[in-house]
Formats: sequence, C-alpha cells, structure tokens
Amino acid sequence: RFAAAIGGPEVSVIAEIKPKSPSKGQLLDLARAVPTARGYSAAGASAVSVLGDTPYFGGSPELVRSVAEDPWVSVPVLFKDFFVDTRQVQLAHDSGADAVLVIVRAVDDALLKDLVESAHGLGLDALVETFTQDEVDRALNAGARVVGINNRDLQTFAVDLENSARLRRGLPRDVLTVSESGLSGRADIERIAAHGFDAALIGESLLNSPDPAAQVRSCTGVPILEVAS
Repeated sequence: RFAAAIGGPEVSVIAEIKPKSPSKGQLLDLARAVPTARGYSAAGASAVSVLGDTPYFGGSPELVRSVAEDPWVSVPVLFKDFFVDTRQVQLAHDSGADAVLVIVRAVDDALLKDLVESAHGLGLDALVETFTQDEVDRALNAGARVVGINNRDLQTFAVDLENSARLRRGLPRDVLTVSESGLSGRADIERIAAHGFDAALIGESLLNSPDPAAQVRSCTGVPILEVAS
C-alpha cells in the first residue's frame, strides 16, 4: 500500500510526525500528533511517517497505532525507528503500519536482508535508507524495492542534494526512490523532481511551520521528470 501510494507521476510527500529530536528538542505536543496527521492527509500527503522511537524522538508504537487507526488519516503510515531485530518489524505490523524504515548503515548484510524479507513477508513495504553508493548496492542486494537516499551526512550533518542526485541516477527504474532530510518548500521538491525522485520525506520543516498542512499542500503537484539512468 505504501509503495503504491508514492508511485505516481508527481513527487509524493511523506509528511512526518516527530514529537522531538536530539538537536532541536520538542517539536510537536503529543496531543497534536493525530490532528496534525489528519491535516497532512487532507492536504494531499501520500503517506505519513510516525516515529516509533521513544528515547531520541519521543514517539512510540502506541503513537504509530493512534495515527494508523484514525479514520481521518486515509493514507499509509510508515513506522520510523532504528530497526535491528525482526521482532520490531512484527511490532510495526501489529501497530497498524504499512511500511518500516530500515537504515542500511545500522545493520550488517544478513540482518538487512532478514529485515527486508520480514517486512515483505508481513505485507509491509520497507523503505531502505542509504547515503553512499556502497549502501545503495547493499540495499538492492537485500531486495529493496523502495530506496531512500538521505541528503544529510549523519556524521557532519551537512546537506548535499547533488550526492543524492548522483546516487539516484544509478538506481534501476523499477525501484522507487525517496529523498530524505533537508527538504522544506516547493523549490526543494522541484529540485528533486528534476533528478527523478518519486517521493520526499519531510519532517522538521513542516513541524516548524505555523501551518504544517498548508506547507504540505504547497509541496504537492510537482511532476517527476524523466531522468536517464
């Protein structure tokens, strides 16, 4: 369901519910999480990402469930956490999520493959996050059908869209691609559309906006340009 939702002719917006972050502190009151997700859904987001991690980001499996089960959130839900055990994938499934985020650099090849296959076996999509060519290769070897490319170097925190564009060009056409981190307004969406990305995962810039739903709306409707691999 998640992959189908982000596979259209326009850049899909995956809008995030992130209660807090280690660097920015409190971003969203938990009481506002579900109403914010409803706003994202109504504004044209193709999916909602919800943090399942508690220590660093203030989320929880219960928060994911509350968004996934809300009748006014009509789009797929991505369970975002640090997945290092297939039991976490089962928990995501049981929480009502449609997809999980798997970070390549957090696991070895065998576990990466297990996590992806576990997700697929439960009917979930796996958004497999990468930052380097080696990580992209590992993701594909593990059977990834949806590959995320992080624009932010997690060591220096610098944002480099050109690195992402370069990695995107080397991916097969039948793999869906998601641009992650450092994206805010329509201009950024147009930039990644020019590189052929299928979707954008947008988090803190939405939550820092006075009207997150309006910000989502402004980022929708950007056609994806055909890019040669």
